[in-house]
Amino acid sequence: MPISHKKYNDIVDEINITKAGYHGETRTDYFIQEVEFPQDVHIIPDFHIKLHNNRYIQIDTLIITKSYILIVEVKNIKGTIIFKDYPRQIVRVLNDKTRSFKCPVVQLERNLDGIEKWMTNNNWNLPIYTALVFASETTIVENAPTDQKIFFAKDFPLYIQKLNNLNPALSQKQFQQLTKELIQTNNNFIEMPLCRKFNIDTNELKSGVLCKFCGDKLFRINQRKWTCQSCGKEDNNAIANNLEDFFILMKNEITMVECLRLLELESRFSLNYTFQKMQLIKTGKGKSTTYRKNPPKHTSSTETT
Repeated sequence: MPISHKKYNDIVDEINITKAGYHGETRTDYFIQEVEFPQDVHIIPDFHIKLHNNRYIQIDTLIITKSYILIVEVKNIKGTIIFKDYPRQIVRVLNDKTRSFKCPVVQLERNLDGIEKWMTNNNWNLPIYTALVFASETTIVENAPTDQKIFFAKDFPLYIQKLNNLNPALSQKQFQQLTKELIQTNNNFIEMPLCRKFNIDTNELKSGVLCKFCGDKLFRINQRKWTCQSCGKEDNNAIANNLEDFFILMKNEITMVECLRLLELESRFSLNYTFQKMQLIKTGKGKSTTYRKNPPKHTSSTETT
């Protein structure tokens, strides 16, 4: 059975949101690097935690110090963002089109509740703060709630600097143990691919190198440049863009043979170049060799005792 138009649009929206979110988190992480943290800090991007069989939480960035934990929710949404109170959601207006999104403040509240429960269950006590960060300064925010800390990416480091003045609540040994437990929890989580989430048979998906704008097949002009004869757009990073979609849609690893078949390519040269450029992790030998995305790197600065 072919994918319905609505389900296809849902998947495309999820992919676009995931990619926009990633770029927003990258931009925010860049500004976090401006902060002069104390010597003891651990920053975990894309942090996941399983509270029980039916509840998971996902945090864009988790910052851990001896004095506090900071939960960061990043939104990379262009246009005018309007917060609605009842029911709580945000509405985006862009190019005379309106679309609703889940309320990021509700997401922060759920994440705060989840981390508090995890900390209590594991006998930890440390102040926990939350922050909502809009990655683009061109975003217009209206009716923002006053009880939630909200920033643009450039302003965010100043807030962290203030938190860094808090007195330590953990010893060096406690800090190291807490970060170790959180990292182990995060590393054990595998995010569900969208095809599984939407109950899509992967055989129903189009093969070939597809246009990121309209979804039709691209025509190769030269080694780097591809063009779409349907919408006229060009893509200089087409193979990498399609691989990103594969990881989001299907699974977190791929073989060379799978990739050649999926993208309908004949040469391994372009794939090898793209794998290296994307810094994919290579595992195994020969035909069984797999390539998977490198997980986000933790940032850590810790005193030695």
